[in-house]
Amino acid sequence: MTPKKTHLIGIFSLIIFFLSIFYFFASFNLFDSDFWWHVSTGRYIVTNRSLPDSDPFSFTSALDENKNLHPQRENFILKQYWLSQIIFYLLYKNAGAAGIILLRALLLTLTLIIVLWRLRRWSVSLPVCFIFLSFLLTIIVRSIGERPVLFTILFTALTFFIIEDFKEKKDGRILLLPPLMLLWSNLHGGFILGAVMIMVFMVGEGMKMVVNKSTYTKREIILFYTATIMALGFSFINPTGWDAFIITFSSKYKPFSKDIQEYQSPIFYFRYKVYPLLYGYVILALIFPLILILRNKRVDLTHIVLLSGLLFMSLSASRFIIYYSTIAVMVLGREVDTVLNGLLSGRISEKINSKLSSALIVACLVSSILFAVGIFKLEYFRFGIASGYSVPEKAADFMATNSLQGNIFNDYGYGGYITWRFYPLKKTFVDTRSLNLTVIAEYAWITDAVESLAGKKLAPGKIPLWERLLEHYDVNLILLAPFDVQGRIPRIIFKLTESNKWVPVYCDPISVIFIKNIDQNRRIISRAKLSKDIVYNTLIYATVLGAMTNKVNYVYLASIGQTFYKMGRLKDALVAYKYAMKRLPSPQILSEIDKIESELKTKGETYSQ
Repeated sequence: MTPKKTHLIGIFSLIIFFLSIFYFFASFNLFDSDFWWHVSTGRYIVTNRSLPDSDPFSFTSALDENKNLHPQRENFILKQYWLSQIIFYLLYKNAGAAGIILLRALLLTLTLIIVLWRLRRWSVSLPVCFIFLSFLLTIIVRSIGERPVLFTILFTALTFFIIEDFKEKKDGRILLLPPLMLLWSNLHGGFILGAVMIMVFMVGEGMKMVVNKSTYTKREIILFYTATIMALGFSFINPTGWDAFIITFSSKYKPFSKDIQEYQSPIFYFRYKVYPLLYGYVILALIFPLILILRNKRVDLTHIVLLSGLLFMSLSASRFIIYYSTIAVMVLGREVDTVLNGLLSGRISEKINSKLSSALIVACLVSSILFAVGIFKLEYFRFGIASGYSVPEKAADFMATNSLQGNIFNDYGYGGYITWRFYPLKKTFVDTRSLNLTVIAEYAWITDAVESLAGKKLAPGKIPLWERLLEHYDVNLILLAPFDVQGRIPRIIFKLTESNKWVPVYCDPISVIFIKNIDQNRRIISRAKLSKDIVYNTLIYATVLGAMTNKVNYVYLASIGQTFYKMGRLKDALVAYKYAMKRLPSPQILSEIDKIESELKTKGETYSQ
């Protein structure tokens, strides 16, 4: 095959690959719970022509007793994302979910294109590019939420690209960094990652100059440091300055991230089988030390420092996996290609090498076509809202249709959507901004149905803490998800279902609504009251779907067992717990199994599987 044909096949395979990727990213409905408070804030900013100075969306935050003990962080969350929030709002207002979904697809696809561009500028072979892009694709799928962080993912790759481009060409394009950082710092707080990357390069290049390993002229040194210092200075020009650094690196803000999913280590998720393993990330994490061994001291020191820091961060918190992977694909892709070229050089003839290269390019084309065929389904272009699994659209419709009044206690993940649908007529209890530690703690006590902070059994006639909190906040309406992000059913759902003080009036696989059993709710109760069995059967259906979707997580199966037990279906509960035990043996599950077997024995019943 001639070099020209090989080149054309390579281009054709890339076109198919990136079109398929764009389609793939555009095929997911709008689902991220954070999107709704971002777009709601964008609406607030546009409507009021100002940034919020205090939380406008939560009724709990407005109370004097809940005065925020961390005003600096609250101010940061309220103002830092202002530009992306305006973009989201105007786009959603004028183009609906399709506009946001297409923006998401565009930003993520551009990220992969920049990564490929960097690899090709380093003359990395197309087959190696395809392999490493495939690793990144498997990882980036976990980062497709419609949030301002999409800009940080793109700008991380772009910042690295610009600096590396200057190291090679040493031209004025490095001056793109200051406006990039100015834009980034007003879109998302992740701009501090860009600032840290710039500082790492500044120190790294400075060290090369000290040991006389730099290839820069005096003019190029001035240009490089002028651009990077300006970039750091420009990143300060945003509504909260450099508060992002203080909040990120100060230990006093750690409680805010304690129970947030993306701040958990991937090791935790693997050990406890919460989510399937990210094999692309694992491969990139293992290749790094291997490359350091094989390439000895020939890997750029700046790259080593950058990847080491990002790898440590990604092992500490899952949210950083995408940033390590983005930079690692570029750096490690180049190093692996260098190692392979070194191994093959002189060992095979030029003719065989040409044939091998042509065969691999054809393989890239075939894999791109197979990928396109495998993912393409016309009905995937729905451009809708994920009301079937993450957005409580139908529950909100029920609230609107029946004019449910009074204060709401809402699921943490549903607060943003409730704000989008009902603000300013109805304010929320909490949302995923996690602005107030007091409210977050009280939310946890209520959802866990905590009876006493002392952990002691209450004396007869004493009102449990969770009930007192609901009374204190004059809650009339409760909207909950059937299970949390790990598959656990909140204890409060069982308590409310069994209580005479609360009545279930709406239930679907992603939400359940209870209202207070009082005279002012009598009309809706008489028309919409649900039986306990309907609630429990819906919980079982929802957790079964979760267990089937996530085939490693044992918590869903334990939740099924818990629900069957509440229904008095002991044998079914035992089956569910034993399946949970197979996924991940644990003392808690074993204790439940022993308890149920003991109760069956007491009843004179036997169980055989």
